[in-house]
Amino acid sequence: MQSTTKIEILERALEREKAARKAAESILEEKSTELYDLSEELRESRNKLEDLLNRKTSELEGVFENIIDAYVVMELSGDVIKMNQAAVDLLGYNIEEEPVNLLNLVKKEYLEYTFEAYKELSIHGKFNNYKAVVVTKNQEEKIVQINASIIHDSNGEPIAAQGIARDITEEMHLRKLMEEQKQQLDIIFKNSPIGVSLSKNMESGLIMVNQAMCDMLGFTKEEFQKMQVQDLTHPDDIEASKLLRERMFKGEIDQIKIEKRYFTKSKEIVWAKTSVTAVKNDKGTTDFLVATVEDITEQKKANTRLEESENRMATLIMNLQTGILLEDETRHIRLTNQKFCDMFGIPASPEALIGGDCINAAEESKHHFKNPEKFVERIDALLRNKETVLAEELHLKDGRILERSYIPIYSEGLYKGHLWSYDDVTIRKRYKESLRAQKEKYGNIIANMNLGLVEVDNDDKIIMANQSFCNISGYKEEELKGKIASELLLHEDQDNIVLTKNSERGKGVSDSYEIKVRIKSGETRIWLISGAPNYDMNGHVIGSIGIHLDITNRKKLEEKQIELLESLENQNEKLNDYAHIVSHDLKSPLRNISALLSWTREDFKDKLGTDSLTNIDLMQSKVEKMDHLIENILKYFSIDNTIPKEELVNTQEIVNEIISMIFIPAHIEVKIKNKLPEIKADATRIQQLFQNLISNAVNYIDKEKGLVEIDVQEKHEEYIFSIKDNGCGIPNEHHEKIFKIFSSISKNKKSTGIGLSIVKKIIDLYEGRIWLESEENLGTTFYFSFRKRS
Repeated sequence: MQSTTKIEILERALEREKAARKAAESILEEKSTELYDLSEELRESRNKLEDLLNRKTSELEGVFENIIDAYVVMELSGDVIKMNQAAVDLLGYNIEEEPVNLLNLVKKEYLEYTFEAYKELSIHGKFNNYKAVVVTKNQEEKIVQINASIIHDSNGEPIAAQGIARDITEEMHLRKLMEEQKQQLDIIFKNSPIGVSLSKNMESGLIMVNQAMCDMLGFTKEEFQKMQVQDLTHPDDIEASKLLRERMFKGEIDQIKIEKRYFTKSKEIVWAKTSVTAVKNDKGTTDFLVATVEDITEQKKANTRLEESENRMATLIMNLQTGILLEDETRHIRLTNQKFCDMFGIPASPEALIGGDCINAAEESKHHFKNPEKFVERIDALLRNKETVLAEELHLKDGRILERSYIPIYSEGLYKGHLWSYDDVTIRKRYKESLRAQKEKYGNIIANMNLGLVEVDNDDKIIMANQSFCNISGYKEEELKGKIASELLLHEDQDNIVLTKNSERGKGVSDSYEIKVRIKSGETRIWLISGAPNYDMNGHVIGSIGIHLDITNRKKLEEKQIELLESLENQNEKLNDYAHIVSHDLKSPLRNISALLSWTREDFKDKLGTDSLTNIDLMQSKVEKMDHLIENILKYFSIDNTIPKEELVNTQEIVNEIISMIFIPAHIEVKIKNKLPEIKADATRIQQLFQNLISNAVNYIDKEKGLVEIDVQEKHEEYIFSIKDNGCGIPNEHHEKIFKIFSSISKNKKSTGIGLSIVKKIIDLYEGRIWLESEENLGTTFYFSFRKRS
């Protein structure tokens, strides 16, 4: 029962399924019929579209055959219906070989943009300048610019789309490159350390400048726009700069590069390297000038300093007392100086030798040297080894000695040449030899001189003593070395002197002094010591050196001399007294004799003959001469060695008084050439001085017309007086003799031989000098100096 029921159920279910299947088949058949109908409609529509496209294409075929850009017709779904050869070349696809859907060629990143463009196409029926990236058949990416429009049927329904695609890949790349370059140029323009400016014409300001230009000259961009180039240019550069810019704007030149000076806003001068380029239009005329301005002020200063340094170096080298020869790596002369030419007797100038080849120079100059072949061999060895050699000695045939140095020159490890230097050391070598000989000579002198020489250190220890010191001290050298000099030799009461002198030596003081010492025998002696500090190479005092002279015997003689001087002074005083007494006692009878002779001549002139009267006159003259001699002797001895009280003496007045007082014959003229000065002295002695000299000048004139000239010259510290005559003159061999007492060389009866000795004694008293210039029969000039006294 139960089983039957299940079968029934299954049968009913099967029947339902059959009914359902039948119903489905009926529906399917109905749908198939509809689908067929739709397919037929689509086929018909496609045929119509193809017909329409064929007609349109046929109508436009002549037009599109010559289009160089890609032309595509596609369904609204993107399937390509027709494409020209340019499209085939662009995309690489041919619809005759395989179907193509343009939407599938668009690069993924551009799909969304493409769909938006399609929306615009469906809404507006066209779109222009749509740009997209498509991937061609050979996987190249092409950037295309598309202008598209909708194709409608006769009912105005959209049935397809057409478009022209232009390959702008290169253009876009070029544009992108230009944009990148523009960005780079903008970055460079803004951030360039070199100033950049743009100007339009001669009258307008700078229409564009970068920040570097502002920083360089201190103006703002707005200020630059109101300024012309000449407003910034140094006055000395304005004319040349203006002329060049005018020529550029006229199109005569396209580019200039100059160095010029600009003024900053703070009126400082900036040197700049300026490069200006003309920007021309299609017509070839200049629209703009672009200038780059690089600040080279520091470079200019450095170049100036370098140039000055090079000039100084060149001047130094050219004037060096060292012969210089600089050769390059090919042994051609790069530099030499006059000293080198002089050393080797080269007749050409240093400038003319530049570039000369020195390959055979050693052979050509070897004849100058004592060993010519060795000279050549040594040159070759130096050039081969290329090692620095300094102060190598060379002996020349003419006796000269040269020191030669060879210095190879390298730059970045590369050999670039070498420098020869030659120094003439002949004098130095001879000096050293002479010095060595002198050292030996003076060493022998020191060892054997009669002056004791001792060297001590700062602690007064004896380092060295010569033989003379050993002799005067009684010690042997080995007994003296290492001993304290003051402890060994000094007298017990002389300690303070030695301490003081040692302290002064430490301060660099040299002096001489006397000291008592006790020599080895125990005898007390007196030494004269001349001491000086001894220095090391760095100028530090390391001790002292003393020269010792035993003056014991001299000191005893000095004591005796003092006694003798005292005795002599007493005798001189007695002699002066005696001279006054004698002169008085002698002058009194002389006056009596003179009076008697005068009376006798008057009383008996009528009774005596001519010869007798002549004899009486002769006796009278001798008496007068004797009286004059006694007077002068008294004057001479009255001039002692002390200067009396001084007063302001007008020598002009004194000389005028003397001229009016003494006898001057009518044929002799005495004149004062320049005004004589006032001096501080004793008036009486100055009168004696001038009176003796003027009287002598008058007395010894033997010419028909005599002349005596008195003059003075003022020096820094003294006056030089002169008394000149045109008399008989004085022979040279008597120029010294005439100043000694009683030394008269004249036969003049008035001469006593004392006058000039009085003059000399007065001048010596005032620490002056007297001398003369004289020629026989022409005259004599006496000169004497007188120191100025405050």
